[in-house]
Amino acid sequence: MDLALALRAIRKEYVQGHKSLEVLRGIDLDVRSGELVALVGASGSGKSTLLQIAGLLDRATSGTITIGGEDASTMRDDGRTRLRQQKLGFVYQFHHLLPDFTALENVQIALRIKGLSEKTAATEAKDILGYMGLADRLDHAPSQLSGGEQQRVAIARAVSGGPVLLLADEPTGNLDEDTAARVFELFVRLVRERGLAAVIATHDRSLAAQADRQLHLREGLLRDA
Repeated sequence: MDLALALRAIRKEYVQGHKSLEVLRGIDLDVRSGELVALVGASGSGKSTLLQIAGLLDRATSGTITIGGEDASTMRDDGRTRLRQQKLGFVYQFHHLLPDFTALENVQIALRIKGLSEKTAATEAKDILGYMGLADRLDHAPSQLSGGEQQRVAIARAVSGGPVLLLADEPTGNLDEDTAARVFELFVRLVRERGLAAVIATHDRSLAAQADRQLHLREGLLRDA
């Protein structure tokens, strides 16, 4: 399998006045295409920070990041933006859908940003939303969708356009237990069938158990869970 993500010696330190806080103390992580890795750890352990660094939304204090074969460590902001648009997909605890747009338009806009034509973007958006069981909800605004449906749209948006790496931060944390299980089942199926690499931060041990690997972030270091 191709290596989708490679983190080497990732450190993250926050400095406030004369005090410093080292959140990540030298993280090494490889994630291959088609592999789902669960990241577990206590609140405040640095899981979100690690995902933000891997997703090029924050910069590490030191270390290297390679995504889909491209070294992002020394890229300028425009290069990092291009890499995020082309090779990364994000899912958060809250769906962050555009409230004035339909489910179809929310996914279609993401594809247009990636450079697809209007016609191609509409076709792909319909296909992925249909796969997520939302074929009859295409014209509904987020406010007209249930929590589970909103999150399915968010996942569809994240995987549209064929990213190399999918990063998910507590993607079912805002859902009830039964809905979370159904949504996560679709999430896992998409990762497997599309050959995506995925890293998911979760407090839910039952969901983490479905991953290929579970890693525990503790005291700034990754260990097998």
